[in-house]
Amino acid sequence: MRLGFIGFGEAASTIALGLHEAGLAQMVAYDAMQNSSMEGRALAAGVQLLGSAKDVCAQADVVLSMVTASVAADVARTIAPYLQPGQVYADLNSCSPAVKREIGEVVHRAQASAWFASVAVMSAVGPHRHRVPMVADGPGAEAFAAALRPYGCKISVLAGEIGSGAALKMCRSTVLKGLEALFIEALVAAERYGVTADMLASLDASFPQHQLSTLAWYLVERNLQHGQRRAHEMDEAVKTLKSAGIDPLVAEGAAKRLHWSADRQQAWPAASSRSPQDAIRHLANGVE
Repeated sequence: MRLGFIGFGEAASTIALGLHEAGLAQMVAYDAMQNSSMEGRALAAGVQLLGSAKDVCAQADVVLSMVTASVAADVARTIAPYLQPGQVYADLNSCSPAVKREIGEVVHRAQASAWFASVAVMSAVGPHRHRVPMVADGPGAEAFAAALRPYGCKISVLAGEIGSGAALKMCRSTVLKGLEALFIEALVAAERYGVTADMLASLDASFPQHQLSTLAWYLVERNLQHGQRRAHEMDEAVKTLKSAGIDPLVAEGAAKRLHWSADRQQAWPAASSRSPQDAIRHLANGVE
């Protein structure tokens, strides 16, 4: 099986490294932002970087789109004319169900004999690498799963229309990233009042079987590492709720807070290497 990546950032290269160690020998990739760091990751994972998305489609049986939600549909429109009969095009981006369906239509119109799989990545890739839990749906879901399961990938196939897995992920993200936004907001306020440690101790005392302080700092750390991406995923969750006829009163507020945090981190040198506690102090000192 020959695997191709469109987009070769942190998540894609981490999955590729795991697959390489699991025995997958033929992998290619294209990324418009190719640089020396990416070349090093590709070399470590046994991945050949190519000069265009067209080249990837020419050399792969399964093509994984791993870009960002904001450009996933545009990337699909660019790539779709190069897809071949029987080829699997799997979108692994954190998009709303509506965007997943749009991509499926793009693929079908361009190459009706290609297989589209809408894939939701259900956890952080880093700790799991290629074994990160995924949920796939769409006409190409079974083919996608069959191609990657032999290498240890944990893929569940979900029955239903295209985007069912994305709906599951977005509802889950509404909870997890909503908690992330809530903790950031509360911790920034507590820092301003000088009661951060007391607040966390009180939370832990209220839920003695669960260390909420540990969860709070973990979520702040995740926000430090991927603030912009997590804020944009919350935007997709808001769209998902709206598509279901639900007024996203809480989710919209959470999305605003995550964007607020991400924007301030961008202006902070080496933000991703700072501790969660430093991040909260930084946000509190510049709070508006």
